[in-house]
Amino acid sequence: MFRIALFLMLLLPAALPAQKTGAWRDHFACTQGVDVLAQGDRVICATSAGLIFFDGEVEKISKVNGLSDFGLTAALYDAPSGCIFVGYDNGNIDVLRSADPHKIRQGALTKSIGAWKNFATHGRKSINRFLRVDDLIFVATGSQMLELKGDEIRANYSVDSDTLAVQDVALLGNTIAAATSKGLYVADKNSTARYNFGSWQRKLPNANVISLAVANGQLYALQADGTLQATSDLQNFSQPRIFSNPRALSAADGELWVSTAAGLYNLGNPQKNISTYNLPSFSPRRVAAYGSGICVADAELGLVVSAGASFAQALPNGPMKNETVALSEYGGKVVAAANGALSVLESKGAWTGSTSSQISAAQAVKVNPKNTAEAFVATSNGVATFGGGNFLGKDLLGDVRGMAFDPDGNLFAFASNSAAPVQRRNADGSWSELASSALQPQALGSAALANNVFWGIAWGIAEPNRLFLYSPGANPNDAADDKASVFDMQVSVDEKFSENNSIYALAADLNGEIWLGTGKGVVVYSSVGDPFAGVPQGQRIKIPTEIPGQAAYLLQYERVTAVAVDGGNRKWLGTRDAGVFLQSDDGVEQLRAFNAQNSPLPSNYIKDIAVNSQTGEVIFATDKGMVGFYSDATAGRVNFDEVKVYPNPVRPDMSLVTISNLVEDASVKITDVSGNLVFFATANGGTATWDVQNLNGRRVATGVYLIFLADRTGQESKVVKLLVIN
Repeated sequence: MFRIALFLMLLLPAALPAQKTGAWRDHFACTQGVDVLAQGDRVICATSAGLIFFDGEVEKISKVNGLSDFGLTAALYDAPSGCIFVGYDNGNIDVLRSADPHKIRQGALTKSIGAWKNFATHGRKSINRFLRVDDLIFVATGSQMLELKGDEIRANYSVDSDTLAVQDVALLGNTIAAATSKGLYVADKNSTARYNFGSWQRKLPNANVISLAVANGQLYALQADGTLQATSDLQNFSQPRIFSNPRALSAADGELWVSTAAGLYNLGNPQKNISTYNLPSFSPRRVAAYGSGICVADAELGLVVSAGASFAQALPNGPMKNETVALSEYGGKVVAAANGALSVLESKGAWTGSTSSQISAAQAVKVNPKNTAEAFVATSNGVATFGGGNFLGKDLLGDVRGMAFDPDGNLFAFASNSAAPVQRRNADGSWSELASSALQPQALGSAALANNVFWGIAWGIAEPNRLFLYSPGANPNDAADDKASVFDMQVSVDEKFSENNSIYALAADLNGEIWLGTGKGVVVYSSVGDPFAGVPQGQRIKIPTEIPGQAAYLLQYERVTAVAVDGGNRKWLGTRDAGVFLQSDDGVEQLRAFNAQNSPLPSNYIKDIAVNSQTGEVIFATDKGMVGFYSDATAGRVNFDEVKVYPNPVRPDMSLVTISNLVEDASVKITDVSGNLVFFATANGGTATWDVQNLNGRRVATGVYLIFLADRTGQESKVVKLLVIN
């Protein structure tokens, strides 16, 4: 029997297993419900980010662990085959051969049907609705009707001479009904003439039909203007009611539900009408029966389940929203700012956070290095302060787009087009104005600190294609010794590189160099010398090509929208259209490349990147949501007291050993018990990995191995034993 008390447990963080280097993690918010299905005592809710499974406990699968894509739009539990059909906005279709999420996560049980996604046609390809008819699955899409048999597309055709979007599909007796913007189209399910659009008859001409449902022997058609039509013979139509702001129809246990922006309406029993869940928001879409109540796919809350008159979310852990604007990390804590929400991820924990209208125009976010429970969000009208994920207040400092901390933990905020463009937050929470005339007329953006000088992005006439420098001087309380300048981005070799080129990202690496992401690749400004001595000159990084003696510039044809530095001083570069690239510390060597086609990334548009300095997890914020990748680099430790070796022992099915919590750039040597060297490397920051192979590229034999660790000076050292079993 359903117990409402269970919901109190659903939002609590669960203990997370240790993650292997190279593993991916889901950081999606499953709050945008699109469809809901009832399968016995289990509910399956499709959200834009993945599937939620609920049977008193909540589980989730997504592109990271079982689905092939992102952007779900429809789902069907097909009882005859025991499969779940999942449709996507881009036309992709998944067939999940098990309703058990644990089995689906193994991957082999998911069949992806990409033929429609890749089909050359006009119009949208979004999957709008599935319907089982005899041994076929009819699929309503953004431009045609599809028919599936098993996991193959048997036919695709139009229902009208125009390439109409089929917005929904239903079956009344032997008649297939298709909802379109030009009316209701019907055809005999047993006639092959349905493959010719001329055989489809149009009913309700010129009505924009957005949703269909069959209940109590009648076909119901909901129009965009809110008119509900009902018919039992497809000849005579009645209008039971007109609704405001209609969304969809659902048939649940024979009852017809109408979802609108203002409520859920049960056509047969008005006493069941619902106008609120008594939850933070109310945005119902689809309904299914669950026990004595209902479950709702809600466009803002994900899955909502009722028991009698009570409602609660059945929500897997995740950030507040998928639309992350900016990320920040310090000491293992990651914060994600979205318009209207701040989400907080502990080093090895789960997401918490809150919503606030005070950050409706979020532009940047920073974690306080002196108090990681505190975070600051830059907005178009000031800086908002959060403590423990909760909104604490806002200081109205103007249009703040850039923030950075100095070594003493003071927050500097850079306000655009302000009489006081530099503001410093003091220990007591007050703000001091450190106005500089050089910065006063400027639109100022993202900022980073390198060698006690703040570097930031400034706007030219229309685009962010200039840079600014600011130094608070030896006495931060005395504006007289402050320095500031604004200059055009320039490179030492190609002056034309800067023409019509904007700057989208900026970060300081561990050597104090400034890395810029631009519309034409990457520019690096050296930390050598006084940047105020003249106009600084940047450099583009040359990388070798396949043609001997020739080179190209790093990502010269890509818009680089995010730059992050990991514990090994390597550079993670996010782009607008090509995903993510990991480059060596000098940028010359490409170590990894991830995109939406070869990885769980939901999109190739990278908005921001944050590296968890403690775990090595790299979090990618895309325009469709966040995922994490466990890399092989972390921040270095002061000693070897907390060294971890995982796995230990190494069993036959394991091929990668991770050695973490090392001193920065430690020397790592592995020998067998006889002293024969089998591996040596320098740690990436505080982490090293071994592929369990010897220097000849062969897997080592069963036995005990010794891991010798030492810092660069030889003053810190340690020996750890490791067992390999083959």
